[in-house]
Amino acid sequence: MLELRQITADEFEEWVRVEARAYGNRLNADPESLRPSFDLDRSIAVFDGGDIVGGAHSHLQEISIPGATSAIAGVANIEVQPTHRRRGIMTMMMHHQLKDVYERGEPLAGLFASESVIYGRFGYGIGSLREEWSIERHYTGYAHRHEAAGRFAFINPSAIGTVLPDVFRRSTVGRPGVFQKAAHLWEREASAPEHRQGGRGGIFYVGYYQDDRMEGYARYRTGEGTVTVQELMATTRTAAAALWRFCFDTDLVTRAEAERRPVDDPLPWMLADPRRLSRGTRDGLWLRLVNVAAALTMREYAAEGRLVIEVRDEVCPWNATRFALEASCEGAHCKTTEGAPDISIGVAALGSTYLGTVSFTTLEQAGLLDEKKAGALERANRMFAVQQQPWTPCGF
Repeated sequence: MLELRQITADEFEEWVRVEARAYGNRLNADPESLRPSFDLDRSIAVFDGGDIVGGAHSHLQEISIPGATSAIAGVANIEVQPTHRRRGIMTMMMHHQLKDVYERGEPLAGLFASESVIYGRFGYGIGSLREEWSIERHYTGYAHRHEAAGRFAFINPSAIGTVLPDVFRRSTVGRPGVFQKAAHLWEREASAPEHRQGGRGGIFYVGYYQDDRMEGYARYRTGEGTVTVQELMATTRTAAAALWRFCFDTDLVTRAEAERRPVDDPLPWMLADPRRLSRGTRDGLWLRLVNVAAALTMREYAAEGRLVIEVRDEVCPWNATRFALEASCEGAHCKTTEGAPDISIGVAALGSTYLGTVSFTTLEQAGLLDEKKAGALERANRMFAVQQQPWTPCGF
């Protein structure tokens, strides 16, 4: 008989052990180091007898949405033991979790999918995209002359959590899909073992300063002739150009790579030979509208308008209805209605439009929504348009 419940403090280490085993990972030498990011009240465990055979967790987070911020349940640590696959444990946990998130009054849930085929059936849609880059150093020249007027300085690991959060925040103002890193994540970066170990593969942080104010930083590592830019944040275009130039010109490398870049990053347009930049796009954050009416009310819209949206949601029945969305310069209002729909859409697809990742027209062409009234797609596209594409540069 399977039992689903929260775990107790005494069960935390075993829960961590089970989660690590499901992903083929070694158990953290000190499970207690994970407690700062763990809330027992938001834990889920499925027991078979006395054994934990499945688990999930969520973190209460804040995410940027168009024109505002919102509370979001950051879903993580989802696992089912190999001994108990195909028994409905995943479905049991996900349904329970979404109901719990709704009852907590959190309008959104988000996760990073280890397998992209899994979460659509629970109403999650791709909420942001990211790019992975690779380019031979020889082809990193800029189309226009660049001279850095500021200065560079390496950042001591002990100062990471003190000097970088403000730059990260200023670099991402106005961009949907961003989580600001929690203090314990900055602390984890500062105490990463690479800072203490000898040999190749170290992680380095370099800051760019203009008039003694840090306007950007890059986190990178080198090895086997490649410089890998893991994170580059800049508050000005001058700082961005200077930091990319710094990384590209690193000695003893012949290739540059970059991780988790936004799809509208200006760098490809800065290169003299952009064809040489190999770009791969993949899913970033997966977003779930847990409370459609609340979620649609919170964000700002690029144009005034009214839409009646018929939502299909097989997991959260409170969303399976029609909503009248009215957006104006004074804000948005969304409530249930019996009026005829302009658009009929599944909740996962609606989640993909929420931050501006994809247009309603594209989803209609993909067969993921139906336009019920002529002109509704064009109106929806105008209302949900964003200036900056959603980007999720870090997890939670």
